[in-house]
Amino acid sequence: MDRVDTTLFDRPLRATLTEHRHLLSGLVLDVGCGSQPYRDLAAPDTRWIGVDFAVAWSGRTEVQLVGSAEALPVRSGAVDAVISTQVIEHLPHPWLFFSEAARILRPGGHLVVSAPHAQWLHEEPHDYYRFTKYGMAQLARDAGLEVKDVVPLGGAVALMGFLTATHIPTRGVSPRHLWMRTRRLLQRMINAMAGFLDARFYSQSDTTGNVLIARRPE
Repeated sequence: MDRVDTTLFDRPLRATLTEHRHLLSGLVLDVGCGSQPYRDLAAPDTRWIGVDFAVAWSGRTEVQLVGSAEALPVRSGAVDAVISTQVIEHLPHPWLFFSEAARILRPGGHLVVSAPHAQWLHEEPHDYYRFTKYGMAQLARDAGLEVKDVVPLGGAVALMGFLTATHIPTRGVSPRHLWMRTRRLLQRMINAMAGFLDARFYSQSDTTGNVLIARRPE
């Protein structure tokens, strides 16, 4: 869908995951993996297993296990880390995913989850929730996990730029129309300005999304 421009979300998400890449080692389960966009962050000797509800994405086979994020097909205490990016908003019962992640993690293992704080409706009708940092932390605690950190993906200015760039109208416009090229240029300009201003006038009252880092107790 052409309207999607997620630069102001994707850039801080990758930076945050890169900062915490040391947690993604050993046997890692990527839940809702899609094309496994963050597999490159893991060390070469990491065993990275993708689980999703389908076996093929974008013409590539990236899914090793087929199953539900709310009932993971993995034995208890089997994995060193669980990562899930932009998935839990699409789960009817996200608290079940957190319980499942806690179940399959070994003691001392880590859960890394990202989710939107504010975003347009997408993958309809399977778009159920938006998450504050407090909501994500509570879901983790309710599952028996220790919350180590919740990292915001930008501040209020980044969020305004994120939504503005995305909602530049395209209705009724051909993909090859000059307006579409102009729109992409405008999006790049908005992203650059919002990123610049967000870094200088940072406000954590709002954000595009959050990354939760939690740990199963020893």
